[in-house]
Amino acid sequence: MTTQPLHIILMGAPGAGKSTQSRMLKARYQMNVLATGQMLRDEVTKQTALGLLADSYFQRGTLLPDDVMIAVITERLIHLTKNQSFLLDGFPRTVVQAEALDQLMQRQGDAIDAVISLSLSDQEAVRRLGGRRMCEGLGEPFPLHIDDKTSVEACVRLGGRLVTRPDDEPHVILERLRVYEEETAPLLDYYQHQGLLHTISAEGKPESVQEQIVQVLDGI
Repeated sequence: MTTQPLHIILMGAPGAGKSTQSRMLKARYQMNVLATGQMLRDEVTKQTALGLLADSYFQRGTLLPDDVMIAVITERLIHLTKNQSFLLDGFPRTVVQAEALDQLMQRQGDAIDAVISLSLSDQEAVRRLGGRRMCEGLGEPFPLHIDDKTSVEACVRLGGRLVTRPDDEPHVILERLRVYEEETAPLLDYYQHQGLLHTISAEGKPESVQEQIVQVLDGI
């Protein structure tokens, strides 16, 4: 296992399992996970100005403006010390955001070490997201699938509640996939050109996907 601080970007279409992989990587590498989706959902719950803005975009399945997302992530990153590992989940989503991130890292004398892209077919993404629920009320919300009876029963038994995210409604899922392909996929070319991109199939079980990611990170 690598002992140097890691600065990782985790990419993937909706449903690819970024949240699951983020939790597993956080435990393995003691990483700070900066998940912009959860940050924004927390703001929605608190009904802040940012939350109200984010919710209007969530309902449509479209991305928030670049300047908003750049400000959100910059605020988090500048408070991390140089020797802290971090994983970005949900940022950058556009080339403009990626360029802003590069500039921020350069100012801090750092750089991104690897970009992990989780690939998933649209058909599997729709299946996963259509059955996804968030278990809330037990600390940090976490995703589960209605086909996973054990997790569903455990959530309910412990006093949690199952919630369907607004962006997991069927019509929104299709729009999210379209937006990802149109606006986020160009990032693959951007990071491929930098020699940072590692594409991993997310079709298998989480443990199998994790194994492939670990091989990449331990080789840095």
